[in-house]
Amino acid sequence: MVEPGAIAIRWPPESTGDGQTHSRNLPLSDDPPTLLQWYVRSGDPIHKGQDLLLVGQGQSLQPMISPVDGTLLVQWSEVGESMGAGQTIGWIRPDSPPSDPA
Repeated sequence: MVEPGAIAIRWPPESTGDGQTHSRNLPLSDDPPTLLQWYVRSGDPIHKGQDLLLVGQGQSLQPMISPVDGTLLVQWSEVGESMGAGQTIGWIRPDSPPSDPA
């Protein structure tokens, strides 16, 4: 179980409520996306906008970026794994808890 308040890193990148998808040019391909490289390790501090990992799909390379400042808690996917839609790749502990939209 992941700690309360943690933020999931999912493929494809999802909106985090601030109107951004936190990715750069989603690839258009029928090939399955594959995790090619982690740029950070579990326990590393991360910053909003920092590249976390690299996904390859077809001829496209897609870095995924952090939506918040925090710490990478867990890497659930390994390099070389194909990823399905909505799959959780890892978890981030934000430095400050997400604000309640209510």
